[in-house]
Amino acid sequence: MEVFNRKHEDCNHELEPIRGSITILTVKLLVLLVVFDGLYTFIFYVLNLGIPLPFDLQHHIHISEALFGLQLINIIFQVVLLLNIILAWATDMYFLTEKHIIRRSGILHISEETYHYENIRSIAIKQSWLGKLFHYGDIFLKISASGGYQEDILLAGVENPQKYQAILKKLF
Repeated sequence: MEVFNRKHEDCNHELEPIRGSITILTVKLLVLLVVFDGLYTFIFYVLNLGIPLPFDLQHHIHISEALFGLQLINIIFQVVLLLNIILAWATDMYFLTEKHIIRRSGILHISEETYHYENIRSIAIKQSWLGKLFHYGDIFLKISASGGYQEDILLAGVENPQKYQAILKKLF
């Protein structure tokens, strides 16, 4: 589907989802894995030091069984949180059409919001130094319409935000 601005000039842009940056997704996943594995390694180390546990627990639990149970809990938490992070990234997206910005989110309960280009009042980009280094940033859209309706839309962690800023400026 090609996108046209209000003057019907061809922008030669195909409908594609605008999602968060792969870099941010990867960093979130790596941090999650490092934190959980680091925590497990610390507990493993403490239990194997032979330090007396509070309430004389070392006589009541078997260290290997406790570590096995702890590893199972670790794996379950990691899988649940990994799925949460990945599905949140994959299911929250924006689409640019001929006259609208469409935000679609959800898996089982799909929510869709439509914003008209003529209601966009301003576009701003915010990038940190890491965002500039890895080519991601946030796009802020100010929307207002008759009747005092106002809304701020945040497209967070978008890869190559300047590209989408240029496309949006052509469209409104």
